[in-house]
Amino acid sequence: MAARQPVMPTVGKRQLARELRSAREAAQLTMDQVAEQLDWSKGKVHNIETGRWTRGNLTDLRALLDTYGVNDPAKREALEQLMRDAKKPGWWSKYNDAFGSALPAFEDEASELFSYEPSLVPGLLQSPEYITELMRNSPLLTAEEAQRKCEARQRRQKVLTRSSPLVARFVVEEAALQRLVNLPEVFRPQVEHLIAMGEDDGNRVTIQVMPLRSGLHAVLGPSFVILDFHDELDLSIVYTESVARGAYLEEKAEVSMYRALFARACEQALRPDESIALLKDLLKQ
Repeated sequence: MAARQPVMPTVGKRQLARELRSAREAAQLTMDQVAEQLDWSKGKVHNIETGRWTRGNLTDLRALLDTYGVNDPAKREALEQLMRDAKKPGWWSKYNDAFGSALPAFEDEASELFSYEPSLVPGLLQSPEYITELMRNSPLLTAEEAQRKCEARQRRQKVLTRSSPLVARFVVEEAALQRLVNLPEVFRPQVEHLIAMGEDDGNRVTIQVMPLRSGLHAVLGPSFVILDFHDELDLSIVYTESVARGAYLEEKAEVSMYRALFARACEQALRPDESIALLKDLLKQ
């Protein structure tokens, strides 16, 4: 099995962390001072402010609010409710063994997503046949694990078709599709699925195909996903993935770099209408 990816705080935990960090700064206290006053380790305070407060409870939260001088009842109740909500398991918790990362939780709470995948069809756009073939051929998975991952990925895709669908833009490499031409039982359903998703007025999905003729374009490299959130104060993140592990990037400079890469990919890829036309042409091969 691949190494399990490091835990990343979900949106609710990040929001609570940001609020508590702001309260500490408003109180003009350092993390060392907070740790000393509450007889906590500095590591615990650091985990609180990075959203990795895995054993957080209302008693500790109230102690922090007292220390920071947050006395407004409405503010305190709002933060307590934020903690309660952040601790509630999402649908993805049922598939923790299959996902191994917080990406589905971020997708579920994001407002916009931008995805580039150099060698595969992006996970959110994979057809059931494609997912099954991909998992079946993984040397890292048992048959049971492969089936579990298939179920989890198909459940994850509902973020694109729910009542308030995620706004998502994908750049799909034509090369990833051409790789399937000798597997007609996978190729045709996958291309048809991309066409359906791209033409469906009920979702908010935009698909652009990077044609083979683009050659060695500037974006070729590891896959990445940029996620933006409804709360403009909630920092955007980038998720990049390799075989062994995934990495989350939150620094503004790093996120900006990936935004520039994605913008460049969109410039070099076919327009959405041209992309659908190319996909339909592929079905005629």
